[in-house]
Formats: sequence, structure tokens, C-alpha cells
Amino acid sequence: MNAELDSETLNVLRKDPLQAALTTSALADFYIAKQFPDNKALITSVDFDITGTHCITTSRDESLRIYDCASGTREQVSYSKKYGCNLAQFTTQPGCVAYASTKINDTVRYLSYETNQFIRYFAGHTGMVTSLQRSPNAQSTSMVSASMDGTVRLWNLDTVKPVCTVNIEGGKNGVAAAYDPSGMVVAVAAESQAIQLYDVRKMTKGPFTSAPIASKLTVAGLKFMPPTGDYILLAMSDGSIMLLDAFQLTTLAV
Repeated sequence: MNAELDSETLNVLRKDPLQAALTTSALADFYIAKQFPDNKALITSVDFDITGTHCITTSRDESLRIYDCASGTREQVSYSKKYGCNLAQFTTQPGCVAYASTKINDTVRYLSYETNQFIRYFAGHTGMVTSLQRSPNAQSTSMVSASMDGTVRLWNLDTVKPVCTVNIEGGKNGVAAAYDPSGMVVAVAAESQAIQLYDVRKMTKGPFTSAPIASKLTVAGLKFMPPTGDYILLAMSDGSIMLLDAFQLTTLAV
């Protein structure tokens, strides 16, 4: 970043000195510091641990690779040749990750990458898992998954059975799901029909609010924008991004 900060960056830093000032001018100064030409096939997912010091990737070469973001080094490589891998997520348990299978079945697997041994299997989905996310609450052992079987499931990492299973109307061709930054709300989008917000404490009672999605495209993924979760990003099937107001569920930009 330039030594002489612009007014936009200074305004952000005055509001929160610890917040990374991702302003337009700051982003213009970003550059690639290091590259890792490790994978032999397309990278399919990236996740950071809750501290932001490590990231994990999955690839169509069926590898899971962990990198130290501070030192810029690759720390570990594991392979899931039998089951395939996608959507790897660090959990709140040190040294452990969860990821979705891409072969044989649609089970979510809980792996200790320190010992390279499976801890637990989360079976139940009967279609490809399309979303997997741990709770952003550092004290929680929960995660949410969504699948081409048209369901969203809440899991506790300590037990193999889902905490709850919700059938999503219009979700037989794909569902996307994600936690808000508090871990108390899950957003669900089914194809291009609607976005729904659920209270995680009573998901089986249905969404507490919903709204149609102003697009004929299929939603491929969604994410609340941290740190406050005031906005939701929808990744669409054509590669475009929709920005929604997380409270009104109205479209702000495409």
C-alpha cells in the first residue's frame, strides 16, 4: 500500500483501526506475491481457518493442500483418491477439516489432517453436496450442508446424525446455503426461485423471511459479506454476482 494514505482509506481506519481497509485505492496496489503451481487439475474450493492464518484447497486431482498464509509456504498435502474431495472447511477442532465426497457417495467426511485419519462420516445426502460451511462462531461445533437432493442439513461435529434436515421447495436441481456472520441465521437459495432466511434454532419451522430472486439464472453459491453480514452475495450460473440487502432481500447490484 502507498505510504501516503488516501482519504477513503483513512476514513475506514478511523472507524476501526484494526479493520483491513479494502478500499478501491488499496486494492489497486495489490499484487501477486507468490504462486503455487502444485495442482494437476482445476482447484474447486478454497477456505481460510477462523484465524485467517491458514488456507486449504481442494482440486479435481483429488488433493487437499494446506498453506501457511503468513509464511507463504505449503504445509501439507493429503489425497482422497477413493472418495474425491470438494468444499473443504477447517473446523473449530485444531488439525481437522470436513469436506464433501465427489465419488462413490455423497457423504461429508471429517478428517484429521495431522494423522490423515477419518474421525467421522456424515451420511444422509443422496445428491452431490453443493454447499458446506462451518459455523463462524468459534465456540460452535456446527456446520451446514446443502445438496442436489433438495435438502439442507445442520450437523454437529460430535455426532453422525444431522441435527435437522429441511426439504427445500424447488431445490431438486440444486441448493446453496450459508451462515450469516453470527452463526444464528442460514440463508438458502434454491435454483432461481427464492432466497430464504432461517433461524438455526428452529429451521424445521420454515424461513422467517423470503423473497424471489430477480433473475432467471441458477444460484451456484451464496455468502454473507463479513463482518456485519448486511449484504449477501449470490454467485450465478453464468459467472455473474448479485448483491442483495440482507435485511430486505432486495437486489442492489448485478
